[in-house]
Amino acid sequence: MGPIFHYPAEYYDEDYTIGIPDRGDIQFYKSYAEKQGSPVLELGCGTGRLLIPIAKTGVDCYGLDFDREMLNICERKVHEGNLKNVHLSHASMDDFQYEKKFSLIYIPFRSFQHLLSVEKQIQCLKLVRQHLQENGVFLIDVFAPNIEKLAGYTRKAEIWEKEFSRKNEETENTITRYYQARVNLSDQIIEVVMKWEERDLNGQLVAKKEGAYTLRYIFRYELEHLLNRCGFQPVFYGTFDEKPYDYFSGETIAVCKRG
Repeated sequence: MGPIFHYPAEYYDEDYTIGIPDRGDIQFYKSYAEKQGSPVLELGCGTGRLLIPIAKTGVDCYGLDFDREMLNICERKVHEGNLKNVHLSHASMDDFQYEKKFSLIYIPFRSFQHLLSVEKQIQCLKLVRQHLQENGVFLIDVFAPNIEKLAGYTRKAEIWEKEFSRKNEETENTITRYYQARVNLSDQIIEVVMKWEERDLNGQLVAKKEGAYTLRYIFRYELEHLLNRCGFQPVFYGTFDEKPYDYFSGETIAVCKRG
């Protein structure tokens, strides 16, 4: 069984380029890909938000994702860009096999957190190490859990919170995203339900979609233990310009070498 994730693929790119401020992760991963050289592997490549910019540098790129709709969009971008150096697979990050080893493997933008059990997390990390060259680098980022924020979710689980609005470039309609989050503090599980409402210039509702995903949040030293257990030596950062890890930075970023 793959991770629990349902996101309307046609909204994803605009949500994370227009609706949310730039995280700086594209340049971070691209710089490591250029430094390490071909071939590189992205686990959880989705629509290619990261993979496509890296491929455009000429690096030989491999990507996999378990969401077929997301992968379809990525395949379309590859075709439109005539990117012969991109190779895509429909698979889960805890169950894959390649005949080659990679100079760089990375799991960006919380994708690892869709693995909800320790067993699946370890299986994924063991496969990463198995596919990593001797001098290769493994990168992973997850969000840094904020205890106060998580506790707040348990008190308002049924409230729809507005995140952002944006214009539909084709119709000039306004699309607004809302969400609900439920947190199981003992199991470190977050269940997020989202809805998108599209309204015309008169404010009339013309379209509505829903999505949902489940994450297991991971604390900084919990991640370090997982990585050590699976044969990695990590260095941690709190931002994508590699500032030291900080509880309030919102990010936990690990740059790993084989142990």
